[in-house]
Amino acid sequence: MKTKSGLFIPVLLAALFLGACGGKTDENQNMAEDGTAPSGENSAVGHGVEDGADQEADDPEVGFGMTDGTIEEAENVPEEEKAAILDTFAQYMETFNNQDPDGYTSLLVEGKDGFDIDEEKKAMQELFAAYDVERSAENETIVSYKDGEAQLFSNLTTTMTSKASKEARSEKGRQVTVFKKAGDAWKVKEIYYIGDSA
Repeated sequence: MKTKSGLFIPVLLAALFLGACGGKTDENQNMAEDGTAPSGENSAVGHGVEDGADQEADDPEVGFGMTDGTIEEAENVPEEEKAAILDTFAQYMETFNNQDPDGYTSLLVEGKDGFDIDEEKKAMQELFAAYDVERSAENETIVSYKDGEAQLFSNLTTTMTSKASKEARSEKGRQVTVFKKAGDAWKVKEIYYIGDSA
């Protein structure tokens, strides 16, 4: 599942959380089951299901290889660039966990090939008004690096606690974060996420 929104994981988890609590949500309930969700350029939660035939011509091939259960790291990543990409990813996680919309969105590619920054900020504010959210990452591995773009694989754990009920839920999943070099900085261009089956 591809999303233009850096907030996709928490928003999806919010829908699952509300559904489990018997509440109603305006989120499309098909999101978790079949990859269909509201889309649109100005939507805070854009998506696409990639199967090759539907993939846009300018989209990178996104994925990762495994050998004996281990994620294969790209061999051609200069150490300086690797450090910069990992640092940007760490900031991406930290600014989200610190509920810092300005810091978070400063790390995103803006515009047609990236994110709607105003929508991202609005989605963050709405999310954090209702939930305390904590994301953590493990196994951060650069799996592709070429032409000013890099793909970083990680295992994510997202924990949401309702501010109203204090009930907490967690979800684990895998994410490939696509980075684009903008000047001297690496920024988050796209996010591909799949939740682990229960």
